[in-house]
Amino acid sequence: MLKVNYLSDYWKFKKFMGINGAMIAARTQAKAMRNYVNVLFNNFGKKYDLIHSHGSLPYSYWIVKRGIKVKIPIIMSVHQTHHDTDISFLFSKQIIYLIKLFLRRYYELGDILICPTENLKRLVINDYKIRKPIKVISNGVDTKQFKKSKEKRNNFRQRYGLNKPTIICVGMPIKRKGFYDFINISNKLIDFQFLWVGKRGFPIVQQNHKINRNNLLMPGYIKDIIEAYSGSDIFCFPSYYEGEGIAILEAMSCGLPVIIRDLPVYKGRFFDGMNCLKARDNIEFIEKINYLINNPNESKKIAQNGLKTVQQFDINEIARKIYEIYLKFNSK
Repeated sequence: MLKVNYLSDYWKFKKFMGINGAMIAARTQAKAMRNYVNVLFNNFGKKYDLIHSHGSLPYSYWIVKRGIKVKIPIIMSVHQTHHDTDISFLFSKQIIYLIKLFLRRYYELGDILICPTENLKRLVINDYKIRKPIKVISNGVDTKQFKKSKEKRNNFRQRYGLNKPTIICVGMPIKRKGFYDFINISNKLIDFQFLWVGKRGFPIVQQNHKINRNNLLMPGYIKDIIEAYSGSDIFCFPSYYEGEGIAILEAMSCGLPVIIRDLPVYKGRFFDGMNCLKARDNIEFIEKINYLINNPNESKKIAQNGLKTVQQFDINEIARKIYEIYLKFNSK
């Protein structure tokens, strides 16, 4: 059986950096890949046949460089670009250029790159001038795990005192994720309850924020995120940039209708009025939230179509596609 060293700086330093999509993708894929290969995680000393990097920080860079010296094939899942840097992050404007240079050098080390969307593939080619082979494969979601639970819904709503239609967003509460837009939306829709799940990474250097505590709850990190999805009625995702948007797939898998910002990354996968609703600004987000709450049949249709969509990105199918890449490069 192949031995594959999965690299994730985000998992190794999660206490400091917080939870993010790249870390979740690495953990989910590693679990599914154990059906095909012997998975080693952030391994330094043992021998292995392949490296699959889900990180892009110095720790991963160090191990990748060691692997190249002994001619181990390098597969890289692209999660981060310089566009991920939040402009509210202290000194972010000054370091974006340096991040771009580093990521270009890092991704050039891969024998093949895996991008979760066509949009991210174009960005890697155009912005980083990468000429290595690139496959487009979603990060995937465990649809068997992410299922709506009536029991978890009741427990969650009772625990947090939720007794009105509840709109949820999941992610780090930063400007790039649309956090401040979410606050403004909650201020306009005082008859509904809003829930932002997730905590800040790098709390020492990130700016504080003011929130409307009357109808906006921020429980921080929730271990069982399925409870939060199950306890909510609409998933609202006003993020300004995503490599894929794994939280959208999770919400769909849990049977929630989703409202997302109209971004190029979602084209070809999420269709307005079919498996989601799309909004361009806060006014439209407010309109779409009201529309779903006032039209339960339409809300149900959007949720059902979303559930059908996410089956295409089930982690078991994603693992099979990735295994085919492993076999190709291990046979060289």
